Amino acid sequence: MIDLSDHTLNERLHRRTAEGRYEIGESELVINIRAQKTAGNDAGMRFLCEVLLQRSAPAFQRHTQGLRHRPELREEAIANMGEHLLREAQDPGEIFITQNFIHYLRCLCVDEFNRVLRQEGLGYRRDAEGRPAGRPQHVPRALIETLQPAPADDENQSASDVADPRDQYEEMHAEDESQRILTYLRDPLDRQIMTLRAIEGLKWDDIAGLCKKTERTVRLRYERARSYLRECVIREQHQPAYKSALQQQS
Repeated sequence: MIDLSDHTLNERLHRRTAEGRYEIGESELVINIRAQKTAGNDAGMRFLCEVLLQRSAPAFQRHTQGLRHRPELREEAIANMGEHLLREAQDPGEIFITQNFIHYLRCLCVDEFNRVLRQEGLGYRRDAEGRPAGRPQHVPRALIETLQPAPADDENQSASDVADPRDQYEEMHAEDESQRILTYLRDPLDRQIMTLRAIEGLKWDDIAGLCKKTERTVRLRYERARSYLRECVIREQHQPAYKSALQQQS
């Protein structure tokens, strides 16, 4: 355990080994943050949290480079990354952060960056290889009105339809198709994880809380289920009956 009364602690926290790693690693910091919280030492916990944030700041800056043209969004994303990191650093149930901190931090940054893009309508569609495809959607969802406007409060006031760049009927059928594809998964937990992540777009920590599993577990189950569903869809598309049905529909 880290001795907070050690007068050489600040030096040790900044000292690196010959391999370039910190003498006191991030995983050790997380373990001690939880120990200080359990002991009720709020001052010691805050001190270690500040050190962890300082070490993670370069990763936050690097993963938000794509928001340079929107400083306010970049600041929001960085603040959310820091809040997410400290919340899970204090959560004893989150073990992935102590097993592979570098990979955990990378996933956290990517998830938060993508969340901001989705929220602001700046997300790119991606192809099967994960590369951006087509043009980005630059219209925030909050500014897009529905094709079915709510009734006007004033009876004399007429409600007008507003053009929506999205095809709502196509989205409705896409949702039905997604639910059908999910039936390939026999395990209800796998279906729940896929729904929460792929359809509802929840964060990994929220999914882990709802499923009462660790974040590492839900990530692994998600990747395994996604690979399995991809194989099922590919097999389905190569079936003659499926092809003929598509031709009849067209």
